Amino acid sequence: MNPPVPELQLPAPSLRTGHAAPLPRIAPGTLVRTTLLSLPAEPGPAVAFRAALAELVALEGRLAALAPALGDALYASRAGHTEDFHRDVVLPLRRAVHNGRDPRPALLRRLDGLPDRVPELRAWLAARGRREELLTALRSGAAPALAAGRSVLAGLCREPAFLRAASFTSADLLRAVVRAGQDGPVDRRARKEEAGVLRHVTRAVARTTPLSAFTAVGWGVLPGPSGGDGVSSGAWSDTELEAAGAGSGAGPGAAGSRGVVESGPTRSWSAVELPLGSALAVVRANRTLVDTLFAALAADPRRRSTLPHRLCSSPRVSGGRVSFARSRTAFTAARFLAVEDDEVTLGAAEPLLRLAELCDPPATPAALAEMLVAEGEARTGEGERPAALDAASAFIRQVCDAGLLVPVEPFGPQDPDPLPGLARWLRSTGTRQDHEPALRIEELATLTAEFGTAEPGRRAALLATLRDRWATLLDEVGHPVGPAPGRLTVLSEDVVLRQPVPLDGFLGGADYRAVAEVASLAEVFDLGPVVRRQVRDSFVERYGPGGVCPHVWDFGAAADEAWQRAARAVDGADGDTAGRTSTDGGGGATAAAGVRRLAALRAELVASVHRAHADSGGGPDDDVVLPPGPVAALPSRMPSWATRRPVSYTGFLQRAPGGMLCVNHVYGGWGRFISRFLDSLDPRAVRETAAAVSDALGPGARAAQVRPVSGFNANLHPLFVRDEIGADRSYASLGMDDVELVHDPIGDEVRVRVKATGAWADVLYAGVFAPLLLQPGLAPLLMDHPHGITDFGPLVPRHRSSVPGGDLVRTPRLRHRHLVLRRRRWELADGTVAVLLGELAAEGEVPVGTVARWRALLGVPDQLYLHAPPPGRGERVDEDLLRALNRPKPQYVDLGDALHLRCLGKWLARHPDGVVLEEALPAPARGEQHAAVELVVETYRAGQAHRAHRRGER
Repeated sequence: MNPPVPELQLPAPSLRTGHAAPLPRIAPGTLVRTTLLSLPAEPGPAVAFRAALAELVALEGRLAALAPALGDALYASRAGHTEDFHRDVVLPLRRAVHNGRDPRPALLRRLDGLPDRVPELRAWLAARGRREELLTALRSGAAPALAAGRSVLAGLCREPAFLRAASFTSADLLRAVVRAGQDGPVDRRARKEEAGVLRHVTRAVARTTPLSAFTAVGWGVLPGPSGGDGVSSGAWSDTELEAAGAGSGAGPGAAGSRGVVESGPTRSWSAVELPLGSALAVVRANRTLVDTLFAALAADPRRRSTLPHRLCSSPRVSGGRVSFARSRTAFTAARFLAVEDDEVTLGAAEPLLRLAELCDPPATPAALAEMLVAEGEARTGEGERPAALDAASAFIRQVCDAGLLVPVEPFGPQDPDPLPGLARWLRSTGTRQDHEPALRIEELATLTAEFGTAEPGRRAALLATLRDRWATLLDEVGHPVGPAPGRLTVLSEDVVLRQPVPLDGFLGGADYRAVAEVASLAEVFDLGPVVRRQVRDSFVERYGPGGVCPHVWDFGAAADEAWQRAARAVDGADGDTAGRTSTDGGGGATAAAGVRRLAALRAELVASVHRAHADSGGGPDDDVVLPPGPVAALPSRMPSWATRRPVSYTGFLQRAPGGMLCVNHVYGGWGRFISRFLDSLDPRAVRETAAAVSDALGPGARAAQVRPVSGFNANLHPLFVRDEIGADRSYASLGMDDVELVHDPIGDEVRVRVKATGAWADVLYAGVFAPLLLQPGLAPLLMDHPHGITDFGPLVPRHRSSVPGGDLVRTPRLRHRHLVLRRRRWELADGTVAVLLGELAAEGEVPVGTVARWRALLGVPDQLYLHAPPPGRGERVDEDLLRALNRPKPQYVDLGDALHLRCLGKWLARHPDGVVLEEALPAPARGEQHAAVELVVETYRAGQAHRAHRRGER
């Protein structure tokens, strides 16, 4: 295997390698995600157990490596003994060696002088003898190693942060954690619960995904590559990076090369003191339940009549007919609402068109009826007002019942505390029967607010009470929650550090340069540019070159389908049909031509990397190292259509031993992963986010956020640009009818234009919920900046071999300079998992022999993550996303720890369809302040062309 970062010992060559386009910048404002638990140093018995097991793994590998040569040597030894000896001793021994089985002891006693004549047999017997010694030592040392592991587990289970995290999950888990943390005798129940408790402990020490007190989230300002605070997010020049000491793109240019740049700082992020004293628990009621409850309450016509109403969409009038996009909740999941749109077309009756004008701003049905009558009287003179009012009211009721006129919630779309507003509305309806549900909703709000500061036992009781009261209330209003109300998600909780985190020394000059280059690499392997071309072609085909769509929802279904088509195009499923031709609108590039250019660039890089890796004799244990020169030159080789608009990415980074920087994920940027915390962080966080966005968009650009929630709490976030596009102008500066979609013939792309001014708008979606699962009518806005679905997987070769139960697929580590873009992985088929589970169960409580044999067979390190295998691709990407939500989350496992080996079978049993093993790089730190710390950085690249073209052609 390659040494971790051999490049780090080489001097950094000159930066000036000739790439013309500037690199993206890292925004100074950075999110910090940290575990709240720290792992103590490993106890002595556990250290001895790990060392002995590592030696056993090495011996198993040596025995497997000796087997082929030993088989040949035994075959060749025939001339040195009798036929009977060869038949009765040598052949059975050879078969056992070939099949990887232990020979019978009686057979080994009959070897006579064969080991003296066959040196390979002598070496094999010595290794086998040492293996037996190690197995004996490990089996006798398992009990003290288990006791040491349980002692560490008990200590972690007594940690206040973990008790709070466990109480957020369930009362049953909290009881199990409390039992695991107690000293003294342990009963069978505690042993049965051990695997589940340890699984949650490993989540608390290994994963930084925000969830209750498992993790904390902070924010700070990076000093920048030159040490200056508050670096701009525009493009960096080579001079700036050279002054900062960043490494160069020169040096050996082939993948697999062992020399390119210096490393980043080697300081351990886990040792940093974080401002934990400023931690605040941010608790919010589950918006899925709140929205579901409101919909059920507002279904009553009496209650609904007290609310302001708005049209479900803008009306599209054509040929004497009027059409609307009507939304409905397709189903309610645990933490989000799945919304679908259908188009309703009616005769363009004059009252309906007048109503469309009157309900902006929203008004109650009674007020709308009054306005309809008053308008009629103004046109025709006095009439029979009571009769006219009755007719208008009946008409309004019909429109409401058809779902074309919808009630406005008594709380803001982004209100973080909507329950009090819901209760106030019920108290204002004028009916005493609504006072009782209002009181119960107020109690829900009070219990939810208490959760964040309560002690663990009280938190578990609060959760149980909240689940019971939510289930009862929803059942009474006609929306039962199903057979398992005890599993209801009633709230969300984030632990946020309000004081800024000092980030001096976290990133060095080489880090800035490498991360910026990876942002450019991400554009090549991103689905976003393909989505933009598919949207362009669909739009031009429907509306013509330079065409205009005055109603955003009217292009929603087509935009959604363009996304599906783009995903199939990247997968190669549709061949040439992925780039369907269309009218050549402006600039001439259809999706077919534009996507081919980008695909050719991607294919060229993939082929060169694979070729260089193969030519150097690289195997699955050898790192695939990207050629730094070609990667640095990617910005200047991108097709012009792909770089006209600005791009932002979010990189999730962890520092590994030796200075390597691991890139856990690359997703879309524009404040997407910091947004939900902005209300709770230091106030500078909002200002820095706004400045980074504005700087990337450039002078004169008009940015507008679109902030759908769809019941998903993590989509609640503040406005950090001037404008917002929303359904209700009471809350948003721009209504959905204030903007239109236009094919820009100069940029040859679909843009959003403000109708009143003719200015282009850059529409930013800063929520974390998958855009494809949101309301389809919003799709054209969500796809204005669709970047962030990036996969570097094609850059690594797949090595396939046979193992018991099926095929093993191994992929090597992928690096760019000192950045790890993809860790080593081992994909095990379902049959292999079944065989492994059987062998684990057969050996006993601590299956050291089975684990050592499989570790050697697969070539895995001791510390890994278990992942569910990638889901099979279906016909639609949104359906694939929904299936993926139900997969088990990644699970850290330590194959050198006796307690983990005891629980391994139960953990693997959660993956009956196969499992992907991934090296834990970095593994959770021991003896540090925090077990894992992750930086979430944003990169920004300005548009490379048409940056002065800010207004559309009318």
